[in-house]
Amino acid sequence: MTRVKKALPLLAAPLALAACSTLGLPNGDVTGSISGTAPAGGDVRLALLGRTGGGFENNAVDQVDVGTFNPQKRVYAISLPAAPRAGAYEVTAYVDSNGNKAYDAGEPRTTYQNRFLIYSNSDLGLFGFNVKQGWNRVEGSAVSQGRPFSGFDLRW
Repeated sequence: MTRVKKALPLLAAPLALAACSTLGLPNGDVTGSISGTAPAGGDVRLALLGRTGGGFENNAVDQVDVGTFNPQKRVYAISLPAAPRAGAYEVTAYVDSNGNKAYDAGEPRTTYQNRFLIYSNSDLGLFGFNVKQGWNRVEGSAVSQGRPFSGFDLRW
């Protein structure tokens, strides 16, 4: 019986690590840094914003606090939702001026970097790009698949 008790923590550790994104810790689907100086006026947060032809809409898909490792350069990692609505999304950092933990139009945010993500339910042509089922990274005119999407850097 004592062997079982001693082995239980060793068996539980891999399960706990595997459940990290379930427990609220990001699994690193998208990683990058945030350079420049964030405007004052609130906490810096990340948002995954749905892109539309007329601008941005907040789908409140995944928003997490940004951990600060260096005052001039923040490093982040986020988890992407498993099955969001098909469409284009932008990862952005913003200053949560009103403290509601959601991006609101007019809040200071990082500049658009000509890079976004497309989620597709099947292989097809979408927004002028040939994408595969699942998450796709679009940078300029290049499309790539396969996570993690690293080097997804943001700038104030």
